[in-house]
Amino acid sequence: MNTRFLLLLLLCPVIVTAQTGTPAKDTTETDWQAVLALEAGPQKLDVRSQDQARAITLAHLAKQETSLREFLRKHPGPPHDIDAQLRLAHVLATRSNLTENAAEFDAALRLLSDARKAAPAERYADLDFARIALAMRNASASTDQGREALTAQMQTFQANYPSDRRLGSLMAEIATLYDDQPKRKKELLTQALAAAGTPELRARIQDDLNRLALLGSAIELRGTTVTGAEIDLAQFRGKVTLIYFFAGWSLPSLAGLEEVEHLRKTFAKDSVEIIGVSLDPTREALDATLKPRNITWPILFDGKGWKSPLVRSLYINAIPTLWVVDRQGKLRTLNAKRDSEALVRELLKEK
Repeated sequence: MNTRFLLLLLLCPVIVTAQTGTPAKDTTETDWQAVLALEAGPQKLDVRSQDQARAITLAHLAKQETSLREFLRKHPGPPHDIDAQLRLAHVLATRSNLTENAAEFDAALRLLSDARKAAPAERYADLDFARIALAMRNASASTDQGREALTAQMQTFQANYPSDRRLGSLMAEIATLYDDQPKRKKELLTQALAAAGTPELRARIQDDLNRLALLGSAIELRGTTVTGAEIDLAQFRGKVTLIYFFAGWSLPSLAGLEEVEHLRKTFAKDSVEIIGVSLDPTREALDATLKPRNITWPILFDGKGWKSPLVRSLYINAIPTLWVVDRQGKLRTLNAKRDSEALVRELLKEK
């Protein structure tokens, strides 16, 4: 999920030029809008490999870092200094995750700590929330120790800011770390639902709970592929089946296509099947994604995106998502992230 932080709006002092004696043009807001414009992300979407997606992302992060540091140099105080530091910390932490450079993650945390020392009290919650958000994106969050530490931080945040509007979304995000502990995940989602402050967030969390209820059950999935063939998951009983939900407009989805294709080549077709579910808005957009990659596994597509009856029936609300279904057609994981190959091998041993 993308977290948007509150802006603290104050006035900057006017600088007077020595030559003309007239006030210099205040470029604070213009410069800030240029910073915000970069949050749309890289515009190049013709990504054909995970390495290419990584290179594009790193180049864009470097551009964002330069823009933010230059903004802080020119405008070191209110109204946007805290928000610029929050964004810079996010950039450093994101790059740390991509490059596995722990020093940059530490630098991001130091930046938040230093910002908190100088920040007004009303911004403490934003900075404390940011520390948790960054930690969630760190590799250590996927470990048992890391996620328990994050849960403890979330509980501290809840105690310090019990009425914070972000509590529901924070709990829902923490719950994503407990896909292998359905009971704990359900507890967190139930708390998140109670704390959710908007209908949109409540709907998303309810989707998460409904999707969780599918775990361990035989699921129904049928539809028409881009080639016009009718596909029914039931026809693949006896095989381990991977279901990949994606869209060409999502860079992480495109990178994930390479991982799924690797799994296709790793396992024999008579033992493992792959089905794609596209959320692309048009057939042309989907073709632009598939053709350069020579994807041959069946792709279900109806052009309805998030409103697709199939997508809604399975409560998908985030992409990319990779499901693994066992030989009996039962859903065995809500999102196979780093352990997909190991999980497939384990399921293939089951009778």
